[in-house]
This record gives sequence, structure tokens and C-alpha cells, in this order.
Amino acid sequence: MINLSVIIPNLNGEEYLLNCLTSLQKSTDFSKTKIEIILVDNASTDTSPEIFTTFCQKHKIKHQLISLTKNYGFAAAVNRGVASTKSDWVLVCNNDLKMDKNWLKYLTDTITQNKDPKLAAITGTVLNYSGTHFESQGLKFYYSGKCDNINNGKKFSSTSLKNYSSNHLIWGANAALTAYNRQIFNQVGAFDEDFFAYEEDVDLALRLHNLDYKTLYIPLAISYHLGGATSRKMGNFRHRMDAKNWFYIIWKNYSKQEIRDNLFSIIEQRLRNLSGLIKNTPLKDIPRDLYHTYSEVFKNRKKMLAKNYRPTDK
Repeated sequence: MINLSVIIPNLNGEEYLLNCLTSLQKSTDFSKTKIEIILVDNASTDTSPEIFTTFCQKHKIKHQLISLTKNYGFAAAVNRGVASTKSDWVLVCNNDLKMDKNWLKYLTDTITQNKDPKLAAITGTVLNYSGTHFESQGLKFYYSGKCDNINNGKKFSSTSLKNYSSNHLIWGANAALTAYNRQIFNQVGAFDEDFFAYEEDVDLALRLHNLDYKTLYIPLAISYHLGGATSRKMGNFRHRMDAKNWFYIIWKNYSKQEIRDNLFSIIEQRLRNLSGLIKNTPLKDIPRDLYHTYSEVFKNRKKMLAKNYRPTDK
């Protein structure tokens, strides 16, 4: 029997959490999976923690509610959920996501059949909430300093997956819905809580990749993601996080040679982050938000460089 803990970070998710939990409950074969659901709540002010507890009690699902005293961000919330369990695998699940009824069957079958000790992460196909377009078929990374969700925005149909019908290895996984081997997740340092939110999955995927761990993509494991449901209520929050966290990714994970080889394209991508931040910030707030974002980057530079496990040239 597979031991699986589902970690759901939550902040005021009452609008969509019930759909997430319902799809999870319908996707679970309790005869084959020993499952618990852990909601890590970042000091919500709505009824989402009560919705979670009521649902799990009604359906007699093993569960934990971890209530944090303030909003510690996505990365810290997931890490606290992982630290509270001893399951072999942990499934990170966004609260604004719902999964197909066979999603967990594909996952548990894969875990049962694949005994590769280097398998660190397993992910599937993420569509938009209405199921009309792809959001992600995994991550594709560029040392120019950017990372794309594979086929993001492309139209989805029942025949779209024919070219992706078999499970295969990919560079990395989007953390909207991804299972991680708990032991490996902790061994490589878990999510970096200095990221707070966004790009923490890219940072983790890059560490896993550089340490020769593997990420497996299951095309037929389909989920539906509302995407940005929390951040849309927070103004330019995502753009500030992206601008900051890409500096962290590079300082933490690139060798000196990789920085030299890609310096001009790295600068170009960081200027794009800057442009996106300016365009999505009210005019009166631009000086303040630029100062806070980039002063934090400067303040944490030495800290991030100290985390680099690849500081020398290959």
C-alpha cells in the first residue's frame, strides 16, 4: 500500500478549496492508498480551515490542520506540511486545483511499478480550470535565466495527448500538483523559504536536476488549475516575487562558468522582469516597490551565494 500525504498550502481559499478536496476524495482508491490530507493555513481570515475540517470529518479522511500565525508563503507552508508527516511520498497540491478521477491511480501505479532510487518527482498534465488549454506539461529550463511551462496556452483536445501518450522523463515539474519523494525532497533542502512564493519549484527542480535526480511526466494524469487565484488579489505581488527570485535561482544554482556563458541573456531576462514589474505597478507605487524589491535582492545576495553548491567551474 502506498503511503501518501497531500500537502495543501492555503490562504483564504474558501471559494475553491471544496472543489479541490472533492476531486481529491473521488480520485483516491482507499484500498490501495494510505492517504492523509494536510492543510497548512497561512493565517486565513475566511472559513477555509473550517471547510477543510468539516469535509475530512464527513468523509472520514485522515487529516491535519496546521494553522500558522501569519502568512509565511507557499514554500514555508509546504515545508511545514512535509515536516509533519512520515509518508514515503508527498503530493503538493494548490488549493485552486481539481484533479481528474484517475489522477491518483496513475500516480500510485507509477510509484508501485517504478523502483528507480533516483526518481524524485512525478507530475501530470495541468490544464486551465475549464479544460480548454494546457497550462503545463512540465518545466523546460533555459540557462539564459528563464523557465517555461511546456505547451502553456496551447489548445487542448482529446487527441492532444497522442504524441505524449507514454510516461517519460522531463527536466522539472510545476508544483501546482506534483508528488515528491519525501526523503529526496528533504535531502536536497526542500523548498527554499527565502523565495516566499513563486519560482520555488524552479529552484527545487534545478537542484534535483543538477544532482542527477529524475522527474517523471504522466501525460494521462490530468488536473485543472484556476491559477493565480490568491495572487490576483495581491496586485503586483507575483511580479515582485519573480523579479527577486530569479536572482536567487542564479546565485544559488549556477556555476561561475554558466554565469559567464549566459551573462548577456541573463541580463536581458532580468530587464524583462523589471519591465513587467513596472508595467503592473500603479505609477505612484513604482519607486517604493522597486526599492523594496531590489533592496531585498541586494540584502540577500551573500546569503544566496553561500547556498550555492556549484560555486566552481566544471
